[in-house]
Amino acid sequence: MLNEPQIERLLGKMNRFADDIEPMIFCKAGELQNLEYACTKTPYDSLPSLPFAPATPGVTWQGEGAYCWFRGEYTPTAELAGKALFVRPHIGGYEALLFVDGKAFGTFNTKIVYTGHGNHYCDLIVKEAVPGKKIDVAMEYYAGHKYAGCHPGDTFTNNPFVYACSGADICVKDYEIQEFYFDLKTVLSLYRGLGDGFRRGELADALYELYKTVYITVDDTPEDALRDSIRRGAPILKAVLGETNGAGAGHAAIIGHSHMDTAWLWHMGETVKKCARTYSNQLALMEEYPEYKFVQSSACHGDFILRHYPELFERIKAAVAAGRYEPNGGVWVECDCNITSGESMVRQFLWGQRFTRKHFNYTSNCFWLPDTFGYSAAIPQIMKGCGVDYFLTTKISWNDTNRFPYDTFYWQGIDGTKVFTHFNTTHHWADAEDIFSRICSKDEGLKQRTVTNKRMLTFGYGDGGGGPQFEMIELARRCKDNAGIPKTEYKRVGDFMQELERDCFEPNTYRGELYLELHRGTLTNQH
Repeated sequence: MLNEPQIERLLGKMNRFADDIEPMIFCKAGELQNLEYACTKTPYDSLPSLPFAPATPGVTWQGEGAYCWFRGEYTPTAELAGKALFVRPHIGGYEALLFVDGKAFGTFNTKIVYTGHGNHYCDLIVKEAVPGKKIDVAMEYYAGHKYAGCHPGDTFTNNPFVYACSGADICVKDYEIQEFYFDLKTVLSLYRGLGDGFRRGELADALYELYKTVYITVDDTPEDALRDSIRRGAPILKAVLGETNGAGAGHAAIIGHSHMDTAWLWHMGETVKKCARTYSNQLALMEEYPEYKFVQSSACHGDFILRHYPELFERIKAAVAAGRYEPNGGVWVECDCNITSGESMVRQFLWGQRFTRKHFNYTSNCFWLPDTFGYSAAIPQIMKGCGVDYFLTTKISWNDTNRFPYDTFYWQGIDGTKVFTHFNTTHHWADAEDIFSRICSKDEGLKQRTVTNKRMLTFGYGDGGGGPQFEMIELARRCKDNAGIPKTEYKRVGDFMQELERDCFEPNTYRGELYLELHRGTLTNQH
């Protein structure tokens, strides 16, 4: 049997093997044809009538704050009939919005990189290809801009705003490789996350058996031999992932989310485009993953889409009606709660609820406020007066002095009004290690396990990062009922809060202001 140092070396080898096969998930099936480009300083909501020029390999585009449109077409061949097709551009830029047959349909992004490519690097263009039916593809790239950073003297200055284009590939997915890759990543994630225990030993044994079965030197192995070994190794992973959880495992309610600052390190026009990139991307992922759900908070961002991308807004309405897209949050924007007046906060709820009722036939039952720098003790009274029952935030976990003692509790305001409150999580993956850590671990997990064994985990990249990506959804699939981690299922936030209040046991009451012990002085020293 392997000892601990040998197991660590084994884990290193299997992690490298996973990294080596990850690029095999997407296979090139063709190229975008008749690719052209046109640069502009003017933002457009759809493909503009500009003088386009051929985008020959190696052509560059540039300019701080500039937009560059690329357009091309692809006609599927007979052998691609019924297959899902994806586009993978080899184009430099900061963020981009994909259009398919004139519809906003996804995002490309290089601001967050965890492998050799950016996130959202290969996007769906059609779920089932029809031979001979031409697909028009357009992409609006943004160059980025200089901005002041988060601290005095911190500026974004190292980007020359010059980008190259070398074409765009049309790809299909290798589902056999994808299945094996995410199974392997889940086993590795489980092993890392569980700490000591017999389940960890089972996982190590499975990885050792896999190591003896597959060829892990990808570059030195003929592809046929590599694939044959992967087919032999796949059942080993399936067997160890087939163990289900028992009673007392805990529960993770998950939903995709992309926190969006309405005004931060970019101009308002870019906020509109960040919303369009993110929300269209999430609708495209829903086409691939029928179980997937997404929550959007600020009603203002829905209004951006209504006014600038009406066709996308209609698709969001359909997803809301189907229960896949949740426009919950209660207010117009995720508002400041420190210097604003009570009347202003009431108007936030009034405008937010009017919008979601009018356009989505939906009334929010939650006040969703992850990123405000502290929470006034007047909020519970205002919430209840506006018919909103539940409060969710994540920011108090950022405290740098005292650890807040609760994560599921009643918050009592100045006049004695109470609202049921839950500290959810944001800006993360939903893999096995992550789920275990945020519910079960001593440092990040639930603080009062006598009150509840449930937590809401909202995963994905925010602020223009495009929200959850397909890798996150694939890993979340493998955590539904897996021995060693909490049972995991998609839940709309409003539904989860109702269930949590019904099922929790004697939650504590916290009275007064929820003071954030971190962003001190932000209302006085930045003017």
